[in-house]
Parts: sequence; structure tokens; C-alpha cells
Amino acid sequence: MIRREMLPDDAGEGDLPPPIEAPGCQNCRFWRRAGRDGPGPDWGQCKRMPPVLPEIEDDKMVHVGIWPSTEARDWCGEWERRAAADAGSA
Repeated sequence: MIRREMLPDDAGEGDLPPPIEAPGCQNCRFWRRAGRDGPGPDWGQCKRMPPVLPEIEDDKMVHVGIWPSTEARDWCGEWERRAAADAGSA
């Protein structure tokens, strides 16, 4: 049996701490949302490091740099919070 005095006080909504922003690619300074031709609306590319050149052994192929594609809710140890001014460019 739980007695009333053992329950926490009813806190008003204004008494709650601000929500903690969880790490995620969508709020990382290095992530850019994919354009219309991307795999989906919640996908983008990590621009943290230079693009990687795939190892292709075909002289007729064009070598193109590739950035890793990630989903908006993914995150890694390189995550850095996006500045408020950059929030619209995700």
C-alpha cells in the first residue's frame, strides 16, 4: 500500500526542466538532409570528414567521392550540436 505522503508532489508543467536534446544526426552540425533525390525524407549525409573514394578497378568508371548516408535519428561519437542559426539548413 502506498501512502499519499510517499508520492512525489504534483509538479506543474512550468516546474519541469527543459527537455534534453538527444544526440541525433538531424541536430548535428555536420549533417545535411538529402535533397528530393535522396532515399527518403529522414535521410541525409554526414559531412564530418572528406568524402571517401570507393576502390574501383575499372578504367571506364568515374570515381566520385561518397559521404556516408545516415538516418536522421542515427548518431555517432563525432556528434556536435548544431548551432541555433544553422537549424534551418538541416
